[in-house]
Amino acid sequence: MRVTDSARLSATTAGVAKAAERLLEFQRQVSTGKRISKASDDPSAVSTTILERGAQASIDRYLHTAESAKSRLTVTDTVLSDTIEQLEASQVSILAARGTIRTPEQREVSAQNLEQLRDAVLRNLNTTFRGGHIFGGAQGSTAPYSKNSSGVVSSYQGSTVEVSVDVSQEHEVAVVFNGESVAKGSDATDVFTLFDQAIAAVRAGDETGMSNALDGLGRAVDRVTALQTRVGSSLRAIDDDVLTLQESGRSSAARVTSLEDANIAAAISGMTQAEATYRAALGVAAQLNRLSLMDYLK
Repeated sequence: MRVTDSARLSATTAGVAKAAERLLEFQRQVSTGKRISKASDDPSAVSTTILERGAQASIDRYLHTAESAKSRLTVTDTVLSDTIEQLEASQVSILAARGTIRTPEQREVSAQNLEQLRDAVLRNLNTTFRGGHIFGGAQGSTAPYSKNSSGVVSSYQGSTVEVSVDVSQEHEVAVVFNGESVAKGSDATDVFTLFDQAIAAVRAGDETGMSNALDGLGRAVDRVTALQTRVGSSLRAIDDDVLTLQESGRSSAARVTSLEDANIAAAISGMTQAEATYRAALGVAAQLNRLSLMDYLK
């Protein structure tokens, strides 16, 4: 079957258009560095990158939460360390007031020192971070403890429910704590009542009362130390999770890059070949357009 010149010209024109399209595609890859510009370029790769970007967004959220939790727990750890120091200093003050050779004036100095240490512990348990009370439990907007004009500290005003946040898919950490578990625990009275009892015992020279106060303060130190141990474990867990999340993020980003980014060396080589093909197609088309009447009669 004879192929007409019209058919040859049509086929050549289509070939030129296809060569031009291929050349433009390689030029785009070289100029943008991207292999994919639209979903139809590689539907499977686009679908995978959508999933990967969703995973990256989740990783970013966890990292943000982990950073916030670490900041809060670092403050908590510092406050707990200071609280332990105040409680241990209180024990020293009580010990300094014991014994029959202590004068009322000496015991008064110890009592006043205990009042200052009590207030320091009160400030610590009322510590806020970004507007919320660290030891207020779920009711973080309310100060856990308050002191009236007579110097009496209230009972616990916060919530006994801790607040936790997810720092990864596998782990959550407590970031707001039940202050009553620190100040009172399983004791019959909280640490502030214990301070008041210790102050009264020191002023009265009550050896039994001072001994009981020493025991109670020792239990308070144990409670604060136990919580600080928890906080330290949470901080270490956050550091481990952050490293894992960052590695997952890098791996996900690498997978997206491998799917989306062009191989520049291959794209340049392809562009060179496509340009040669395009020029050859243009030459064929130009040759067909130059056919004379005698060429058609041959």
